[in-house]
Amino acid sequence: MSFHPRMFTSVRGFEPLCDVRCLAFDQMTIDYWRVRGRARAGGHYVSMHPRLVFVLDDRRLGLTADKAAAPLACACCYIPGGMEVWGRVEQPGELRHLDLHLSHRRLQALIGPNTPLDKPIFLTEWDDLAGLTNLLVEEAQHPRRSRAHIERLAETLILELFHQAGSADQSDDPHETRLKQLGLYVRRNMEHRISVGDLATVTGMSRTNFTRIFRETSGQSPYQWVMEMKIGHAKNLLQQGMPFVEVASATGFSDQAHFNRMFKAATGLAPGSWIKQQDSDQFGSILQDIHT
Repeated sequence: MSFHPRMFTSVRGFEPLCDVRCLAFDQMTIDYWRVRGRARAGGHYVSMHPRLVFVLDDRRLGLTADKAAAPLACACCYIPGGMEVWGRVEQPGELRHLDLHLSHRRLQALIGPNTPLDKPIFLTEWDDLAGLTNLLVEEAQHPRRSRAHIERLAETLILELFHQAGSADQSDDPHETRLKQLGLYVRRNMEHRISVGDLATVTGMSRTNFTRIFRETSGQSPYQWVMEMKIGHAKNLLQQGMPFVEVASATGFSDQAHFNRMFKAATGLAPGSWIKQQDSDQFGSILQDIHT
């Protein structure tokens, strides 16, 4: 028996690029969407049935279940049936996403009775789920596998999302979750210049709101926080013996002189002096160990 999800949506700023591709099964549907969104396009969504959303192409959808709260930039999510959510994208461009709708009964039978289904799951990364998600996207566009095969793929993807949620600390407050999300972004882009606008885009907030909320919750500016991470990474590279010019490039500074200035401003020492101090401290501790 086919399944038709009951969902209310009110969107603004999105334009469909093609008809939705839909695969219908017993108590479950798989929808593949391609839309183009203007800057800050968004919407209000509520479905009577549970659903899972996977955002493609390394983009993020800012989501919140509290209209007054700042959204969290999500790569994938689980939304319980009946829960209202608000979503938006900060940057214009194409947005592709895969949605899985299924009945509460089927989801409970799949997940098991001991897993609560009344709480949303927002994940900022889904690298481990990419293979399964891309397979389902291919099947939604050009089905080649049997229906039973596609259903098993979808069920496995659902199980993996809940597994990832169980591995992640879902008890974190939104601030800690955003810091982890931003930290991962900075580490992956350490060799580039990272602007406040880049960080705001990652979190799904405007630059103004992001800067205000970041200062209020962390007590420092986004620039100061990024610089701390870059200098910390630079210290590790220096201790490994990497030449100064290569450290400057690996941490996103324009040149070695720029790196030297910022390193001294953060540590009080030029990179060469800092390394000598580390070597001196290490040598002193070894001598103490020998004479003890």
